[in-house]
Amino acid sequence: MSIKSWSVGYEVIRTYVRFAFWLTHKSVVVSGRQQIPKGKPIIFAANHQNALMDPLAVACTNSFQTVWLARADIFKSKSAQSFLKYIKLLPIYRIRDGKDNLSNNEQIFEEVTHILENNQTIGLFPEAAHSGRRQMLPHKKAIPRIALEAEAKNNFNLKLQIVPVGIFYTHYWKFNRTLIVQYGKPIEVDRYREEYTENPQKAMLSLRDEIYDRIGPLTLQINSKTHYQDYEDIRQLAGKSYSGKHFFSKNKFLQRFYAEQELVSGIEKLENSQPEAFEKIIEETNMYFRTIKGLRLTDGQIVNAGNATWAVLAVWLTASIFSFPLFAFGFLFNAVPFFVPRMTIRPRVNDTAFLSTFNFVAGLVVFPIFYLMDALLVFKFTGSVFIALITFILMPFAGKLAFNLLLFYKKIVQSLAIKIRHKSLLAQIVKKRNELIGLILRNIL
Repeated sequence: MSIKSWSVGYEVIRTYVRFAFWLTHKSVVVSGRQQIPKGKPIIFAANHQNALMDPLAVACTNSFQTVWLARADIFKSKSAQSFLKYIKLLPIYRIRDGKDNLSNNEQIFEEVTHILENNQTIGLFPEAAHSGRRQMLPHKKAIPRIALEAEAKNNFNLKLQIVPVGIFYTHYWKFNRTLIVQYGKPIEVDRYREEYTENPQKAMLSLRDEIYDRIGPLTLQINSKTHYQDYEDIRQLAGKSYSGKHFFSKNKFLQRFYAEQELVSGIEKLENSQPEAFEKIIEETNMYFRTIKGLRLTDGQIVNAGNATWAVLAVWLTASIFSFPLFAFGFLFNAVPFFVPRMTIRPRVNDTAFLSTFNFVAGLVVFPIFYLMDALLVFKFTGSVFIALITFILMPFAGKLAFNLLLFYKKIVQSLAIKIRHKSLLAQIVKKRNELIGLILRNIL
């Protein structure tokens, strides 16, 4: 089957992956999907921070069967090549793959041009590498080259569109995070016809820069290299409070995203225009985080414990008792396939940007196997195909519920421990935190 053909098998796989995305994420938010052109060739150009999860994020949030260009080293195994092509991946060679292999890109680019001429879509990361940070790397010229050469070959009548995509994760590898995928206004490549005719290299650089500028507003960009972690800490501290000061979106996840985006921008302006005020905030922020780190606590735990009155804790404890049977059912059938791969994979992963990918891919394989084994055991003990089938169907949903209940139970235990162990310090730390948030907001509002 040609990679250009619509594939039923691909759609079946994508449906399964979409379900897995729903299970493993707290929320998947998609914005701007209506801006994706119809009936025209498209190149999706997305920021790249989280390995294989990034192309999956795009593939699972639109209806196109996009052909993705991926790093060539994953195609080394012959057994992998057939499957990767089946799921519409093509190799692209970089200098690190050897100079002799760079010539192979000519054939790949030619195949990609045929795909675009067939009014289909391709996906490519303009950074050509993932960073694992909220910082876009400098863009390469692969997308401009493919786009402009394809248009030139067709006398700039192809009507090729480059759709910028911003991908944002609340966390890069933790389970139950929020994912936001935003599709931006498409770039019409034929606008570069005159510039390309006069100077192809200059046109490629101009298009490369426009792609960079279009993706930036769709994701969270922290430009500072010296104070990167400080910006992350400030975002964590003051993001919710800043979100309460302005309206950005009816969607609560987009509301928080846009608030944090503006907060980061405000801190950057402060750093450039009022360095003394900026340094004061950094100093106070570092002091706060050193204090709670010394107590082996996180900011989230401080917030939970500070908000948990004894009356609230009593309600939480009551809720935990009544919800425990549901937790036990979900935990029983999901604990082993959830925890074992994480315990075995994490020590072997040097690049943390791959953690989420390995956990997710392992889950796609391991969970169904365990669910089938558990269902067979249920059948053996009950003798009922119906009960075994219902149990099999409920297992993933029960697992998601059990994980959320586990977080709830941890919040109760941690809040109780903090209120008892650090009773005299908690009020002081919460007060310091509130004062720090006030200092941040006063300087940027």
